[in-house]
Amino acid sequence: MIDINNMSSKTAVQEQYKNTDNLKLRKSLHEKYSVNKTGFQKWMFEQYPFREKMKVLELGSGRGELWNYYFENSILRSYEMNITLSDFSDGMVEYLRKHYLGMGISVRKIDILDIPFEKDTFDLIIANSMLYHVKDIDSALSEVKRVLKKSGLFYCATFGMNGMTQYLYHALDELGIPYNHESNISFTLQNGMQLLKKQFDKVERFDYEDALAINNIKDYLEYIYSMASLQGLDPQKYDILFHYFDSRKVNGYLHVPKEYGMFVSGNA
Repeated sequence: MIDINNMSSKTAVQEQYKNTDNLKLRKSLHEKYSVNKTGFQKWMFEQYPFREKMKVLELGSGRGELWNYYFENSILRSYEMNITLSDFSDGMVEYLRKHYLGMGISVRKIDILDIPFEKDTFDLIIANSMLYHVKDIDSALSEVKRVLKKSGLFYCATFGMNGMTQYLYHALDELGIPYNHESNISFTLQNGMQLLKKQFDKVERFDYEDALAINNIKDYLEYIYSMASLQGLDPQKYDILFHYFDSRKVNGYLHVPKEYGMFVSGNA
């Protein structure tokens, strides 16, 4: 049985992110086929209220590509901000340290459940597309609040349950491919507001409108297998999945819904 919902297992997360391959593959699908050409990362980056001398922490930085926009902006670089990028995976941390060597950015290995900084340290904390990997989400958000300054802001992006994931579930149901229907995804656009309000006085949600229009089904299947390979998706189902999605093209494109957005949290 495929356990696609097993996103908060530390072992599964460490295996998926032991190097940048899976992350790069998944990002390439969005870059090639997203209808909204702004790009989710660029849209997120443009929301952040950067200012001079502020202290910034990003949790779950992955390959750190968000910060390409920082180095492209000479005004932001003149702010002399103290920026710390971090990840739970040794492979990602090693990649970040090599990539940002000598560029004035700190890199740390950090588990969000035990952030190694004093309370009231950061003006801005960012956690994008990673909170759904955290099993004890309440403890994680409590840690974020602890190291965030009283006047600070927490920006976290995630997906919703009415986008790509649900579209895939529907396909597997129609094809009779078994998977674990009991969701244990800990943080989505649907439950994020409620979870964040346990820790923060003010929480706002902002949605990013987008979808995928895919003409090469093989790219989509590579994406699916990169996400589900550890949960037992049978390679022999490849042809069945290919024909299923290929038959659903309209004017040469498979249209896949996306539901992404971010929450901004702070204290009054």
